[in-house]
Amino acid sequence: MNVQLLNKSLYYVIGVSGGCDSMYLLDTLRSQGYRLLVAHVNYNYRHDSYLDYELVCDYCATYGIPFYYKEFHSEDYHRGNFQDMARTLRYNFYKDIYTLYKCDGLILGHHLDDHLETIYMQLTHHNTIHYLGIKEENYVQDMRVIRPLMDCYKEDIVKACIDHQIPYHDDYTNFEVDFERDKVRNTVMNQYSKEQKEALLLKAKEHNQRIKELEFKVQPYYQQYMSDGQIYYYYIPRVLREIFLYLILRDVMHPQLISQSLIEEIKHQIDSVKPNIQMNLPVNYLFIKEYDNVYIIDKDKTKGYCYEFKEFIPFGCEYFHLLDTGHMNEGVFLTEDDYPITIRTIQEGDSIMTSSGTKKLSRLFINAKIPALKRKTWPVVLNKDKTIILVPHIAKNIDYLTTKPNVFVIK
Repeated sequence: MNVQLLNKSLYYVIGVSGGCDSMYLLDTLRSQGYRLLVAHVNYNYRHDSYLDYELVCDYCATYGIPFYYKEFHSEDYHRGNFQDMARTLRYNFYKDIYTLYKCDGLILGHHLDDHLETIYMQLTHHNTIHYLGIKEENYVQDMRVIRPLMDCYKEDIVKACIDHQIPYHDDYTNFEVDFERDKVRNTVMNQYSKEQKEALLLKAKEHNQRIKELEFKVQPYYQQYMSDGQIYYYYIPRVLREIFLYLILRDVMHPQLISQSLIEEIKHQIDSVKPNIQMNLPVNYLFIKEYDNVYIIDKDKTKGYCYEFKEFIPFGCEYFHLLDTGHMNEGVFLTEDDYPITIRTIQEGDSIMTSSGTKKLSRLFINAKIPALKRKTWPVVLNKDKTIILVPHIAKNIDYLTTKPNVFVIK
C-alpha cells in the first residue's frame, strides 16, 4: 500500500462499500492513525445491500470513526447505464462531505486488478487516446482522489483480510457477467497468468509515458486556447492534435465519454471543406469550427437574452458590459429621452438606419465575418422607441453618429 500520498495531520473522505478492498483500506489506514470520514452509499440495487450498510456502520461505531450514509432507490438511476449513474451519485455525495469539512483528499479502494481490467477494456474498445488504466492520483469534481492500493493484487487483499480478521461482505453481483467490467473480470482476467498481467501493465506504462510527453508538448497550445477561448486548429502540430482535442473535451465532459470514434469524427468535421460546423457533443455542449478556429461552447450560452435599463447604471454579464468609457465604435450619446433602453440579441428582420441607408443586421454580421454562433449573443441596443441605435463594432444609427458617446456597450 502506498501511503506516501497521505498526511496524518489532514482529513480525508474514504469511500467504503463494505467489500474486502475498501474494508482492508479502511482498517489499515485507521490502525495507522489517519483522520478519516467514512462515506457509504446504498443504491438498494441488491436485495442484501443492507448488510453492507450494517457492516460499515458497525465498524465505524466500534472505532469511533465519523460515518456518513446516503441511500438511493431505482428512481434515482433508472435512466441509462446503472454503473455510470451510480458513479455520478456516489461522487456527488463524496463532494458534499469533502466540501463541508474542507478535506485534503478522497481515498478510494481501487487496486491493481481494477487497473488491469480498465486497460483491457480500453484496448478492446480502441480507446487509447489518453491514459490507460486508473491513475493512482487524479482530480474528480475538483476533489483530489487518492488510490493507495494500486500496487496490490486482489488476491493479496483478500488474504490480508482473512489473516487479520478484517470483516467484509462480498457483493454477489461482482461474480456475475451482467456488466462489462464484471464479464471481463470473471471470463477474461481470471484466465490471465501473472506473466500476462505483467506484460499488459508494461504495455500500459509505455503508452502512458508517451501520453505524458505529448501532454507536456501540447501545453502551450492548450494554454493559448484557455486564454483566447479558441485556437487556429492548423497552428497545432499534427502529432499533438488528438491529445489537444482530448484535453479540451475533458474540460467539459467525463473522460469515459471521450471515445476514439468521437475524436475521429471531430477531426473529420474539422478537415471538411465546410468553413463552419457545429457538432453536438454527448453533453450539453457544441464543438465549433469557424474558419479553422475551434472551440467548445455551452449550448445554454447560445440562447438569447434581453435586458432593460431605465437609467444608466454600470452593469456586467457574460455577454456584455455597460460602462461610461470605451471605444468610439462601442458607444452612443444617450439623453433621458432615450430611456428606457433595451439590450438584447438579434431578432429576425432587425435592421438599422446607417449613413449609407437601412441595413439588415444579418447582412452586416456576414459582411463583418462574425461567426454564426457569436451573432446569437452579440448585443443589440434599442432606445425607448424600440429603434436600433447601436450594434457594437458593427453599426451605429445615423442619428447617434455626431455626438461624443457617454454610454458604451462592451462586447
